[in-house]
Amino acid sequence: MVIVDQSAPAGVVDRLLWQDAQRMLGRHSEAGHDGNCVWCGWRWPCAPRRIAERADLASRRPWREAWTVRHDLNSMRDLPNMQDDKRRRRT
Repeated sequence: MVIVDQSAPAGVVDRLLWQDAQRMLGRHSEAGHDGNCVWCGWRWPCAPRRIAERADLASRRPWREAWTVRHDLNSMRDLPNMQDDKRRRRT
């Protein structure tokens, strides 16, 4: 039996891209008192936040645009600083 998550809103073409975007938007949600992102510490709005916003919009567009943005999100995961932040937050 396959369980399908139906929580994405109507009009979303690429559910996985939308879910990734929501996860990233949740993490990079606001600026701290110093004007930097509370998650990564980069200047607000940080690059991950801007890409997540783009991914959210692209998830509702034709698959070609969604595929391009999905590639951008996956590239962000390969950045050395992002990996260091992940390790630091887990400890």
